[in-house]
Amino acid sequence: MQQRAKYNLNALSHDTAIGLIQHVLDAGVQVTEVFVDTVGPAEKYQEKLKRHFPELEVTVRPKADSLFPIVSAASICAKVARDRAVKNWRFLEDLGDVSLEYGSGYPNDPKTKEWLAQCLDPVFGYPQFVRFSWSTAQTILESKAVPVHWDDSESDPALQGTRSVLSFFARKEASKRQPHRFFHERKLETVTGL
Repeated sequence: MQQRAKYNLNALSHDTAIGLIQHVLDAGVQVTEVFVDTVGPAEKYQEKLKRHFPELEVTVRPKADSLFPIVSAASICAKVARDRAVKNWRFLEDLGDVSLEYGSGYPNDPKTKEWLAQCLDPVFGYPQFVRFSWSTAQTILESKAVPVHWDDSESDPALQGTRSVLSFFARKEASKRQPHRFFHERKLETVTGL
């Protein structure tokens, strides 16, 4: 989420759903219909899934969990799996004396908010467990962490037209060299088009 080319949660959700469907198909399950709760515009998401799986009947709807019992069941399974992952999380970082009572991890949970305020490092922010782009974390970072300004040469008009360091290492147009004897003896030639 913090990379220059962001991988947003909608794209993550779409790619995960596509991966799950493909995994089930690869396992030999005979799927004919797929029901999905929308992430982003339902029509675009449905078209995307239909392009990937033209043999399936795909239904994407907002609030699909309240419209289709199978989506409701899947939603409950996903929530249980997520809650278990959060509860059993093993931190890579040494949190020192910070309490591991971080609550449910949902933004409206007071325990989670308290934990976010308690475990904030003013320079480095949070452990990997926390999604920095989450608005609750962003608010705490903006109010209690050291402000950071990232200079970005792409948006700085003063640096427009400045050559990239990599351009100094670009290959010069080489003169046509003779192919190795191996290729010549076997009458092999480089093909650049079909």
